[in-house]
Amino acid sequence: MATGPDGNGRRPRVLVLGGGFAGIGAAQKLKKSDIEVVVVDKHDYHTFKPLLYQVATGLLDQPAVGHPIRDLFHDQDNARIHQDRVTSIDLDAREVTFGELEPLTYDYLVFGLGAESNFFGVEGAAEHAFPLHTLPDAVRLKNHVLRTWEKADKRPELVGDGALNMVIVGGGPTGIETAGAMAELYNSVFRKDYPDMPRGQARIILVEAGPELFPMFKADIRAYAEKALAKRGVEAMTGEVVESITPRRVTLESGTVLPAHTLVWGAGLQGNELVRSLGLELEQGNRIGVDEELRIPGYPEVYAVGDVAAITDQKRNQVLPQLGSVALQAGEHVGKTIAGRIAGKETKPFKYRDKGTMATIGRGSAVVQMLGGRTIKGKAASLAWGTVHLALLPTNGDRAKAVVDWAGAGLTHQRSARITVET
Repeated sequence: MATGPDGNGRRPRVLVLGGGFAGIGAAQKLKKSDIEVVVVDKHDYHTFKPLLYQVATGLLDQPAVGHPIRDLFHDQDNARIHQDRVTSIDLDAREVTFGELEPLTYDYLVFGLGAESNFFGVEGAAEHAFPLHTLPDAVRLKNHVLRTWEKADKRPELVGDGALNMVIVGGGPTGIETAGAMAELYNSVFRKDYPDMPRGQARIILVEAGPELFPMFKADIRAYAEKALAKRGVEAMTGEVVESITPRRVTLESGTVLPAHTLVWGAGLQGNELVRSLGLELEQGNRIGVDEELRIPGYPEVYAVGDVAAITDQKRNQVLPQLGSVALQAGEHVGKTIAGRIAGKETKPFKYRDKGTMATIGRGSAVVQMLGGRTIKGKAASLAWGTVHLALLPTNGDRAKAVVDWAGAGLTHQRSARITVET
């Protein structure tokens, strides 16, 4: 393994696949190393995924959660950024091929390409559901919701067919945060935008296969979330599994048929097709198992990070959740580890610093559960949630945009980003 410039003056190359939290975190920690850092992502922007539901509901505009990747490396001379699609990885040959770029070899590989929605084989889900995992997903959902209400305004008979109803699958943070934000959009904004629309005929239904919402939280938080959702008019259906989806109907395994022209899928993630092509033994959800330093077994020069990696918390012996904070810390650890290896220093195992699990349900309503079990609810939790998410945003400019939009929505209930732009 290369540890510095070779006899021909060639510096070791660290190839980072993916411009998410993990990839960016790893690449930036290599800033001071005498190496070549190459970052490749299919998009030219970094996505702040925890706030995608706010784009989908018109609270934030796209630039608030999508930041140019190149902008994040303007002061890092050893980094080069490319926008391209990864087509294959040969772990034995240490070579990666792309859609347009010439193949690249590497001395170290950071695999952080992320995951994709897992539809669990539900009939019609891939064709008709709206996942909420990428920025295009969020924009697509927002545009669909706005167009659906416009159609119903022109053709009121569509309301009786369930045009304004929305089914959200998944009782975890993604589903609950989306349900709460959509309910506030419906109740605070659309009532004024469409004053002639009949009230009570725009249902938001949250469907969870398990027996309760927020299963990762303690009982007091689960009860608080249920009350907060009910207060906003969200109907929660637990113990229900989606059987099939069409453009206008959602059928549950219990036989219940829900008339709805919108279904949001927030039920889970899995490793993408590229992960499945590596020939590795994968963990649950097609995630890549890693050792305590986040290396792929058998390939000590290859690290897997982010949503695609099954990272085990050594203290609790549990696989860490697919969260932005986990991805960022894992990426930064890998960057430091590679820098240390190149410098000939001893490396350390990854230790996740848990800052608590949190979610927001609406204005002034959020929940936080700390590592020791302490829980926070309501406005105090909203403040903690906002502070943590602002810190995760990549630049001060992004933080300023978010603060302005949040303050405006908090004071006036306005959603200034609720427009559709045809191209």
